[in-house]
Amino acid sequence: MYFCCLQFTPRFPNNLINKLSDNRLILAIAGPAVLQTLVKSSFTLIDSYWVGKLGSAELAAITVANFLVWGAMALGEMIPVGTNSLVAQSKGANEADTGRHISTNNLIETFFLAIIVAVVMIPALPYLYDIINIDAQQRNYTDDYLVTFLLGLPCVTLLSTTTAIFRGNGDTKTPFYLLLTAVILNFFLAPLLIFGWGPVPFGGMMGAAFSTLISYFIAFVIGYRLLRKRNLINKISSYRFSKKILRHTLKIGLPVSMSGLAFSLIYVFVSRFVADYGTTGLAALGIGHRSEAISYQIYIGLSLAATILVGQNIGAGNKARAEKLAWKIFKFGIFAAMIYSIILFTFSAQIASIFTTDLSVIVAASDFNKVTAVILIFSAAEVILSGAFSGAGETIPPVSIGLTTTLLRIPLCAYFSSIWGLNGIWFAICLSVALKGILITYWFSRGKWKERKFELSKKKENILELVADE
Repeated sequence: MYFCCLQFTPRFPNNLINKLSDNRLILAIAGPAVLQTLVKSSFTLIDSYWVGKLGSAELAAITVANFLVWGAMALGEMIPVGTNSLVAQSKGANEADTGRHISTNNLIETFFLAIIVAVVMIPALPYLYDIINIDAQQRNYTDDYLVTFLLGLPCVTLLSTTTAIFRGNGDTKTPFYLLLTAVILNFFLAPLLIFGWGPVPFGGMMGAAFSTLISYFIAFVIGYRLLRKRNLINKISSYRFSKKILRHTLKIGLPVSMSGLAFSLIYVFVSRFVADYGTTGLAALGIGHRSEAISYQIYIGLSLAATILVGQNIGAGNKARAEKLAWKIFKFGIFAAMIYSIILFTFSAQIASIFTTDLSVIVAASDFNKVTAVILIFSAAEVILSGAFSGAGETIPPVSIGLTTTLLRIPLCAYFSSIWGLNGIWFAICLSVALKGILITYWFSRGKWKERKFELSKKKENILELVADE
């Protein structure tokens, strides 16, 4: 239900991995990832909180805008995702020059990719609004936010590539501090630019977008200076286009981007059913997603732990321990989901009231929160076991199941909304999540992933191919 592109790859020495107990090892890997994803997700929480003070129509508008932002970000993340992997390979192969070449090229090409995404998406926005069927007021508010955000999209994607370069070089602390800097800036800038103060004019939805973009840009400038200081990239003037680097980068990043884009587009159609219930429905949908976001950060952290530990043990030929650790991480996630489910169900209305004072929106969002609370254990299963599949090198089952069940939301929303109205849509969304969790758990329990052959790549040869004959 919640989309997030994760690019957090901490490295732990093998001797540390062998010495730590299973539980401590899981927490050592998952903990930093949870912190980083919490920081990253706080952007939408901060914006939604302050925009909610403007009114329900604005809150509904930013809900629609964020679904479309997911699509833009998914496309913009093609290069950052690939950069992380290729730079890490360069580091492992002791090819620092190649790593700098890849980093410099991809940083520059990130800028141009973001411009292309903006040029393609901005003219398409009116047609997307027509599909969702939002009213004129919501359309204007959504347009104010989206057009501003898309014009400044390079600010966001450049920071993503910058942090990917650091992670590829084994530095996981600097990306965290850069994101934290951006969040702190956004925390202070958002109310200032949304409501206006002193010489700062009233910005409304455009102000919300500007606060995010300025925060990202300042963090990027700091990150870029650190990259140059640490000699992790070359001078911009040294740039020369490489088809090989771009091809290898997109080969890694494109599948992730397409999956995220598909999720975003499906939600465009889901929002169409919600929009039939006006501002109340869209605002409640946005609040519901933000209410569950905290639990998802925990699942994502545990998913990363599953990816790393399953992958390492499969690579070492210890399939039994890989499976044991996967199920242990699974139990961690189920326990966390149960705790948050109780909180979300018990305080569903109070959590909704954080974002709005509109009673009708609070009631609708509270209903969504209660339904969501019931199926959070399935969300945990989906996210965590998808990470375990990735660690085993078996990505097709979770992607196939994920896309199929998410696509199923469209007919489910059409059917159940005709029976139960807005609550039927909440039920349909949550039912698709439950099906996804059940199917992924079943598929993982079959153990077919353990039969996949694991082969070590010749990293140095692969990396050197990128700059050969150039």
